[in-house]
Amino acid sequence: MAVLLLVSSCDPKKKLVSPMAHVADYEWMMAKMSGELGVGSEEFSFTGNLRMRRDSTIWLSVSAFMGMESIRMLVTQDTVVLLNRMNQTYLKEPFSTVAEMQGIPSFQEIQSRLLGDGTADHVELQWGPYRAKIRYSDIHWDEPVNFPIKINKNYERIKP
Repeated sequence: MAVLLLVSSCDPKKKLVSPMAHVADYEWMMAKMSGELGVGSEEFSFTGNLRMRRDSTIWLSVSAFMGMESIRMLVTQDTVVLLNRMNQTYLKEPFSTVAEMQGIPSFQEIQSRLLGDGTADHVELQWGPYRAKIRYSDIHWDEPVNFPIKINKNYERIKP
């Protein structure tokens, strides 16, 4: 997931910038996010973290209930891994399988949509019955990050 205001503080490492400031040339992106997620007629508020490596990896951690992590997702061009911490379930499937079932475009299209076009203070996404409005803060560019995801042996594997 766009912040239009450039905010700087005394510490140059804490600078917030518009996601579009580096879209053309970024390799790494990390940001905090907040927003609303809608499924059908229901709507939920969430907070979370987004980490991306251009053309390689999308990592999301989403907290929806009392600040506890609910979902952790790792998406690569080959694979989707989704941990549902609330239900202690996980999904691990080829990207192509999940994309076809959910009507998701290409991996690059997902990254592009998460970054938005820079004309608003938020990004809006919609695929099928799912919609999201995402606001980013504490954005960092080109600082390599890790993508932690560990499947607990007690989690049950689900199929899409």
